[in-house]
Amino acid sequence: MFQSFDDDGFGGSPQTLKELRAQLTARKLDGFIVPREDEFQGEYVPPANERLKYLTGFDGSAGSAVVLAKKAAVFVDGRYILQAPQQVDSKRFEIINLMQTPPSQWLAAQAKSGFEIGIDPKLHSEAVVQAYRDRLAAKGARLVFVETNPLDAIWHDRPALPQTPVTAHPDTLAGVTSLEKRQALARDMKAASQDKLLIAQPENLAWLLNCRATDVPHTPFALSFGILNQNASFDWFIDSARVSQSVRRHIGKGLRLAAPDSLAKSLRAIQAETLAYDPSSTPAWFGAQLLNANIQRIPDPCALPKANKTKAEIKATTQAHVIDGTALCNFLAWLDKNSRSGKLSEIDAAKHAEACRAATGKLLDLSFDTIAGAGPHGAIVHYRVTQKTNRLLKPGDLFLIDSGGQYQKGTTDVTRTVLIEAAKGAKTTPSKGAIEAFTRVLRGHIALAAVRFPHGTNGMQLDTVARAPLWEVGQDFDHGTGHGVGSYLSVHEGPQRISKGGLVPLQEGMIVSNEPGYYAAGKFGIRIENLQYVRPAKTAKTQRAMLEFETLTLAPIDRRLIDKTLLSHHEVAWLDAYHARVETTLLPKVDKATQSWLKKNCKPL
Repeated sequence: MFQSFDDDGFGGSPQTLKELRAQLTARKLDGFIVPREDEFQGEYVPPANERLKYLTGFDGSAGSAVVLAKKAAVFVDGRYILQAPQQVDSKRFEIINLMQTPPSQWLAAQAKSGFEIGIDPKLHSEAVVQAYRDRLAAKGARLVFVETNPLDAIWHDRPALPQTPVTAHPDTLAGVTSLEKRQALARDMKAASQDKLLIAQPENLAWLLNCRATDVPHTPFALSFGILNQNASFDWFIDSARVSQSVRRHIGKGLRLAAPDSLAKSLRAIQAETLAYDPSSTPAWFGAQLLNANIQRIPDPCALPKANKTKAEIKATTQAHVIDGTALCNFLAWLDKNSRSGKLSEIDAAKHAEACRAATGKLLDLSFDTIAGAGPHGAIVHYRVTQKTNRLLKPGDLFLIDSGGQYQKGTTDVTRTVLIEAAKGAKTTPSKGAIEAFTRVLRGHIALAAVRFPHGTNGMQLDTVARAPLWEVGQDFDHGTGHGVGSYLSVHEGPQRISKGGLVPLQEGMIVSNEPGYYAAGKFGIRIENLQYVRPAKTAKTQRAMLEFETLTLAPIDRRLIDKTLLSHHEVAWLDAYHARVETTLLPKVDKATQSWLKKNCKPL
């Protein structure tokens, strides 16, 4: 069991807020900023670092809180604007859409001249700290780095930090050895006159060293820091007991292990050398330790080579998606049969989806907690079902299930929205407008899957392609159309993304999701998501070189929710070809009971 559905009530106690304010008074601080991120700036954090959840009760993957003497606010993006009010006491915390009012803007509006606002420099990047500092300075207020976190001081039953063993990620799946990766980066460092490169994000370290661990849920890395030297040697600040001799041999020559608590001393010892790091993803604490080093602030040099998958990684993830597609089709066939009784719940469905993946014998973890939302719960973009919120799947409901797995060969992420039908003989009527909305979401999905684009095209330019069918009727969705995906790493990986703010050009080998949606609050939610990777387009030699997407995900799209009259000939042809590929690939692999279901749901439209 990889996912818990318990509503543990962890966090959000009035006493916690009261004790935090007492700490601020004792420290002569007028406020304190609590981010979702921990020292490693990742999407997933261990229970010991769930500070935002402990303070407010909010358990989403992004957000922050600001606490003042008389006011407090929680800031979330569009994905969580419906979820946050269900988890956070709005009498104690104002809930604010951070896209409309960033926390630094809200804080500056509340601050008075002379205010001192505390911030833990280990938990905020330099870029974030600067945004707060600039806003407060304009009001005559000041940002103060705290040496110890006041929230940690009142967290009396705080869990211990994880110490899971490091494992080797095979070079045959990575396509490049750790030494080769380090040497390539070191050549760039030499050209840029950099003596050292700080690796502050664990997923970059996992990629660079071809190693994995299980310190946090759903993303297989070790929470640690490292420094790459210009000679390609690597100083890894991690408990040596976690790294076996075989793993050290796998990483290769030039590896040196150091105790995590020696990091500050090592940074302060850097004299007259140039150390480079990315200020957007590196905690401000590091800059404060580098008193005698020459600092180069640069874009993360691991990001692009990590995102541009090797041929070995593409081959492996293609195989992982066949495994995952087989499991998903077995689940969808089971769901179609068993949901007609009206007795199946969201938790029942999520558990069975996980069981189908586990039955492959290849599943190492989920890639995120399954989103299983029936009816109105589907409109909560990142809904997480608990025992308290668990809802039965009723005839006529649209059921949205967004799920994925971590396999050694790759990371998957797929969403399907399906109609829950009534028992035989009874009429099934979905919510008004659901079929048209589903069809428009499908049209956007097909448009993005089939688009060809020149080199240099970024995700913001492609984002409009997926939204256009919804824009035609004044509809939209408040999340990105696509995010990058790692190779047995983070399910949300940068720097590429397909969104209104996606500025990084898409390059060959990048994996992205394709997931337009539509959400009718209180009624239903729709999302259709496949993963796809960038490859050279098959065009005539006389034309400009173009790129296109190859779809990785294999699972039928619910034909019952499609209004064929709204589709063009091209769109019908794409869907039929996709379903033909799904059937051909998966029919020999699915359970016998699933085969007839798969044939039926892959018929030409």
